[in-house]
Amino acid sequence: MPFEIRIRLMKLGRNQVDLIPELKKCGIDKVSPAELSVALKGLSQSPKSQNILSLSNEIVSRWEKERA
Repeated sequence: MPFEIRIRLMKLGRNQVDLIPELKKCGIDKVSPAELSVALKGLSQSPKSQNILSLSNEIVSRWEKERA
């Protein structure tokens, strides 16, 4: 699982849908919960999925730093 984002989210007490508004702030306007799930599981290698994965990692990393 790329970056173990789903596990990291659980440790933070958050879930995948918490990422959607943050992704919108980063310029990804249209992402459904299903599309996010596919990207986080690494099931799609499309450029959009790779962008979602990269930005999600940055967002979760920021949340982890804020929590520390």
